[in-house]
Amino acid sequence: MNYGPASKYYDLFASKEDISFYKEMAVKHGRKALDLGVGTGRVALELARAKVTVLGIDNSKYMLDVARQKLKKEKPSTRKRITLKLGDMRNFSLKETFPFIYIASSTFEHCITEKDQERCLTSVYNALGSEGVLAFDISQPRPEKPETSWWIDRKELNSKEIVRTIFSRRKPQTNVISVNLFFDVYEEGKFMERYYEYGKARISSKEEIEKILETVRFKVNHTYGDFDKSAYDEKSQKAIFVVKK
Repeated sequence: MNYGPASKYYDLFASKEDISFYKEMAVKHGRKALDLGVGTGRVALELARAKVTVLGIDNSKYMLDVARQKLKKEKPSTRKRITLKLGDMRNFSLKETFPFIYIASSTFEHCITEKDQERCLTSVYNALGSEGVLAFDISQPRPEKPETSWWIDRKELNSKEIVRTIFSRRKPQTNVISVNLFFDVYEEGKFMERYYEYGKARISSKEEIEKILETVRFKVNHTYGDFDKSAYDEKSQKAIFVVKK
């Protein structure tokens, strides 16, 4: 998914449940990290505040613009630890290597074909230093869920109310989900403007991801069912992989 102008509202609806997990991993593995799908810098900023040097790559100019605006409000010592770069996580090449790479917020799901997934993981493998570690999280398939779903949530922003509506449609044969997002802006109860975003995501099973990881020669160290590092089981709504080169 390539966010456009609605990027400025992304953080309003973003979860914070994963931050401690990725921060702990980054501190443990060398205090130097590559954030793929860095977006608005939601996780990267927290790492930089913990004295981790971060290179963030994202395919959305709008997301990176939001991240840069947030960086301006940080202390100079934090700002200098983050570098932001426009790029595609499915195909990138860097001159430096990293002891730790992470893909947060189920962003890996935007690799919607097996080829895209393998290309992304191959690029990651090449960007990791010796004994380097990759961590990423994905949602888990729920065949019992309806193929079409929608939900609404609301957040306050200064004097405005932002209403986000999400419509999603899943193809059961491929588990590829088409996602339509509407961000409606109200001020004093009056509709002001609407932002629309569209994207696709692929919900892969734990076993499917393990197969691709093996193809790329990664070794799985841990698979968690949540960010509290609880064990993965058939009821887990997420699969969180920690793998080693």
